[in-house]
Amino acid sequence: MDLLDNPIWTALTTHQSHLAQMYGSARRFPPEICPQGAFSGEPDEGFRSLVHLVREPVTLWTAESPQLPAGWSITRAVELHVMEHRRVISDMPSTPDSVIELDPSDLPQMATLYEATRPGRKLCPRLHELGGFVGSRADGRVVAMACVRLHLPGYREISTVATLPGYTSQGRATELVAALAQRIHAEGERPFLTVRTDNTRAIDIYRRLGFETCCRLHSTTIRWNAEAL
Repeated sequence: MDLLDNPIWTALTTHQSHLAQMYGSARRFPPEICPQGAFSGEPDEGFRSLVHLVREPVTLWTAESPQLPAGWSITRAVELHVMEHRRVISDMPSTPDSVIELDPSDLPQMATLYEATRPGRKLCPRLHELGGFVGSRADGRVVAMACVRLHLPGYREISTVATLPGYTSQGRATELVAALAQRIHAEGERPFLTVRTDNTRAIDIYRRLGFETCCRLHSTTIRWNAEAL
C-alpha cells in the first residue's frame, strides 16, 4: 500500500509516533495539536479502541465513507484529493522576501485568519509544533499562512493554507505553498497536501505548482455520544 493511502496512521506510527495518544488499535494526535486520528485492522475493533481517545472529536481519513457504529455522529464530512509534488526543485519559483516565519506570538492573528476562512472551526493552538508556519503580512497583520503538519517516511504534508478575505487573488498562498515545497525538497523529502475535491480554484493552483492527484480520501470528523446509546 502507498504511504499516502493512509497518511495519518503512517505518521502516527513512524516519525510522529512520539506524539500519539494510543489505545488498542487506535492512535490520534493530542487534540490541541491537530484533530487527526486513525486505527488499523477491523473497523469494529478500531472504533471500540477509538472510544477511549475521543474527549474531543477526531478526524479520520479513509478510502471509503466510514460506516459508524451506534454512539458515533458525524460533525463534518468532505472528500479530499491527496496531491503529491512531483516537479523537480529547479522548476520551483524562488522564495520571495514577503514569505516570513510565524511563531507562537502570531497565534491570535493566525486564529482569526483560520476562523475567517473556516467558519465554525478553531485553529489548534499547538499545531505549529508539527513543523512550523510561514505567512504573509499586510497592513500590520497576518493575512496568509500555511504550515507543515504530517510527517511520514519520505513525505511531509503542507496544510492549513489560508488567505484572509480581501487579500485573495494576490498570489500570497501560492508563494507560501511554493516556499514550503522548496523547503521540504531541500530536506530530501517530498511534499504532499490535501484539498477538497470541490475546491477547483485551489486544485488548479496546486497543479500549476507541480502537484498531482495520487488518490482520494474521505475526511470525516466524528464525535462519540455515549449518552445516545
